[in-house]
Amino acid sequence: DAFIRVGPRVPSGVGRFPLGSGVGRGWSRWPGTAGRIHPRWLLLQKGDGWSVRGSMAAIDRAKISVLIDNSPRYDTYLKGCFGLSLWLEIESEGTCKNVLFDVGPLSEPLLYNAEMMGLNVEDVDLIVLSHCHFDHTAALADVVERIGREVNILAHPEIFRSNFALKPDFMNYGMGGRNGRAELERIGGNLILTRSPLEVFPGLMYTGEAERTAAFERSGGVSTFSLDARGNVVDDEQRDDVSLVLNVEDRGIVAVTGCAPAGPISILRHSIQVSGMDRIEGVIGGFHLLEAGSERVDETIAQMKMHPPNLIAPMHCTGLIPTAKIAMAFPDAFREMHAGDVIEYG
Repeated sequence: DAFIRVGPRVPSGVGRFPLGSGVGRGWSRWPGTAGRIHPRWLLLQKGDGWSVRGSMAAIDRAKISVLIDNSPRYDTYLKGCFGLSLWLEIESEGTCKNVLFDVGPLSEPLLYNAEMMGLNVEDVDLIVLSHCHFDHTAALADVVERIGREVNILAHPEIFRSNFALKPDFMNYGMGGRNGRAELERIGGNLILTRSPLEVFPGLMYTGEAERTAAFERSGGVSTFSLDARGNVVDDEQRDDVSLVLNVEDRGIVAVTGCAPAGPISILRHSIQVSGMDRIEGVIGGFHLLEAGSERVDETIAQMKMHPPNLIAPMHCTGLIPTAKIAMAFPDAFREMHAGDVIEYG
């Protein structure tokens, strides 16, 4: 019943940080984070400056397994396909939960890979969808049916909007048909659609909609379109982009992204804000740099060096050349991850 917890438990005598106020020294080395503090955070004085402490708990243990990526790990006989799906096993406060982050485009490789990796889809406690695109969501109805009971599905309120590409030809990128809202609810999907950050389990946070604070990230991604209220074709801003954040005790947060159309830097800044933590342990997932120019890729790397994670695992839609640049820029932190790869904490 407490699987989704909204709002902090505020200790007596500790006030809320006033929204819109400055943070002062010691909060973050990144520009664009100061002064936009989520009201769930607590303000504590520290030395001659100020620091922000969030109510987010720390996990006891986490295991992140890649079920779907564009290719399988080289020494396995798993199946690869264009898409992404990650299995997060989280232990916290004496309880273990299994979270499926995206489901990929096809159920057959997802179910096959899960079985080969010793994972039972029927054990999933929560499904989180990073955004509407088919390569992250098309297997959803099949997965819900395989689970065989009611299961919570957490996503952004705009995830069911029309979404399509026009080049090289028209292609539907959105959710519909068996993955439409009515059908998902009929087969057992309990949809929780919110823009707000939620600590869905102690130490695991759903970021909600990320504020896009890095202007250079507003171009160079995959272009898709939608329809406005009058039926006009308009550029799709992909506001439904959400991520997950794990808080690893004494190490910092791990951001888990889908395609990151909001941009990896904006997402990392947002993750700092919603978690209240100012240390980044890692970032795993798609970086949305496949069609980005060299200037955006180089600026992404430069910004990331201002707050360097200990683990950087670009996947799926990052692109070959951007991935190679990231690997060379962060030789110690870079980790190549494909279907079958696993990362553990705790």
